[in-house]
Amino acid sequence: MDNRITFKQYRNVDLIIFSVIAAVFEVVATLATSKWFPGQPMSISITLAMILIAMHRWNAYSAVVAVSGGLALCIASSASIEQYLVYCVGNVFALVSLFLFKLFTKERVRNGPFLTILLSVTSYVAMSFGRWLLSLPFGAGIDELVGFLVLDILSLLFAIVILWIFRGVDGLIEDQKAYLFRLERERKEENAPEGE
Repeated sequence: MDNRITFKQYRNVDLIIFSVIAAVFEVVATLATSKWFPGQPMSISITLAMILIAMHRWNAYSAVVAVSGGLALCIASSASIEQYLVYCVGNVFALVSLFLFKLFTKERVRNGPFLTILLSVTSYVAMSFGRWLLSLPFGAGIDELVGFLVLDILSLLFAIVILWIFRGVDGLIEDQKAYLFRLERERKEENAPEGE
């Protein structure tokens, strides 16, 4: 009996893991900001960092992580229906920066300090702008856009630091199909008889 999982199963499990990590940390951060330190004007979230890692690994499938982070935030903060829309769908706007993988390559984005920062900033601005756009029908103005951009700035800095630290971990911030092919190629090279 073959116990190996399929690539699709691997992807689904991986996305669930990153979604759970994003959700748990989002709940803790939300409680810390609203309940434990209510006077703090800024908040910190790990969701952007998890979205960026998932984007490297799974491209557009990282939308699952984006929605999970927004959902956890809304549940933890007893959000209104409108806020569920704003944060769950607004987070998905971070995926706009996937175009950078087309302009450059995932490897160059991962290894280049400037491109890592560009990816993070682009995702952050797109996510903030997406949240604001979705807030417009509910009466939001330009102040809300400024709020989205300013109040979560620590999350952007945190995401850049996370990407910078973990980019050296083999396979973590890497396209998973390419990573698995590379592992298979390396395994075959190791097992190849001498002289071949």
